[in-house]
Amino acid sequence: AGGKETEEMALAKRFKAFIDQTPTPFHLCEESIKLLHAGGFTELKETQAWNRDGLLKPGGKYYYTRNMTTLVAFCVGEKFEPGGAFHVVGAHTDTPVLKLKPCTKKSSSGYLQVAVECYGGGLWHTWFDRELSLAGSVILSQGGKFIRRLIHIKRPILRVPTLCIHLQTADERSSFAPNKETHLQPMISLIEDSLNKSESPDPRHSSELLELLATELACNAADIRDFDLSLCDTVPGQFWGLKNEFFSSPRLDNHIHCFTALVALLEHAANIASDN
Repeated sequence: AGGKETEEMALAKRFKAFIDQTPTPFHLCEESIKLLHAGGFTELKETQAWNRDGLLKPGGKYYYTRNMTTLVAFCVGEKFEPGGAFHVVGAHTDTPVLKLKPCTKKSSSGYLQVAVECYGGGLWHTWFDRELSLAGSVILSQGGKFIRRLIHIKRPILRVPTLCIHLQTADERSSFAPNKETHLQPMISLIEDSLNKSESPDPRHSSELLELLATELACNAADIRDFDLSLCDTVPGQFWGLKNEFFSSPRLDNHIHCFTALVALLEHAANIASDN
């Protein structure tokens, strides 16, 4: 009444803000860790001897991550005793996506492309004719050591176009069945735009791609040693319908379960004085 926002809509808006910032498992773990820190959780390392060193205590709240793509968080009730029960909620941080291949340099018919491969069982026809970009993890060599930097380019730089209708056969028009190896390779530039570019420091990738990443990360292209990047949609999640009762977004499977599990854990961990 009176235009007051419902509890369900408030939670949905929190989820929208979360999923818009988590295009990859790396980003999902990073954003989740921020929320865990705000909730008083302490980081553990898998290499530590938790029991021997007395790192786990009743009333404690902890998390650890593996490769920044898997995240485990838990709390220990104030009244917990060894041998007692525990509850587990699980969800996967990855989703079907087009991932960059180890060797991304590719071109065809005057266009510079980026070689990608299908990850998971995706609805690949939905990737066509969208304003796409890149997100993921980049490994840099700086100061004599390797460091990881996350990247999320939010402007459109890639597109997987469909062929205009008069260049398709009747069979192609009646049954849209793209070849995953040839039809899903996105365009990134015109080749003539790259004729005067400098030679790539890594023959696996075009100089244009490496320079793009270097600009976003404020480093030199030669510093880039490897990356784990995926394509992502630049269009954020949207509420729609007469009463905004619907929500559409990439990665709903399974980020929504990661988010609701995290929210449930944080709310439970706020008061574990009587938890056994």
